[in-house]
Amino acid sequence: MRTFISYSINDTDQYLLTLLSSELYKKGVTITQSNDFHLEMSSLTKVNINKSNLFIGIITGQGQERDRVLKEWQLANVSNVPSILMIENTVPIDPNFKSPYIIFDRNYPQNAINLLHQKITELKKEIDKNPNALAWILGGAALLSIFGLLSSDD
Repeated sequence: MRTFISYSINDTDQYLLTLLSSELYKKGVTITQSNDFHLEMSSLTKVNINKSNLFIGIITGQGQERDRVLKEWQLANVSNVPSILMIENTVPIDPNFKSPYIIFDRNYPQNAINLLHQKITELKKEIDKNPNALAWILGGAALLSIFGLLSSDD
């Protein structure tokens, strides 16, 4: 399973990315990540997001790249790539925000990682059941539940 990770993490919080990546690798997930720290999204980032089976966006309270993560997350949603945001518990969230997200505590990130693993396991099962389906969508305001099936000729 190909997963794209976009993150807004300051240098002292890099351990969060390392921990998450390590756990995902153990589960057989192939990771690509955003390397765009510019105003414009690169073609490589766009291609990597579009080729992914899942987009994970990580937003911390002190990260400086929140807008970039949200822009990449929007591309994933427009491209019908299942997506989920992991948002630190210090970040205010608009009560009208309906897309799937997981709240995490930087001091106890394992709880959120376990929840994310459950979501990935569910997504993998759906992909295995119907390998021709694009995937189950985990984002967008039109979802009636966390998982909604969108099929394509992929």
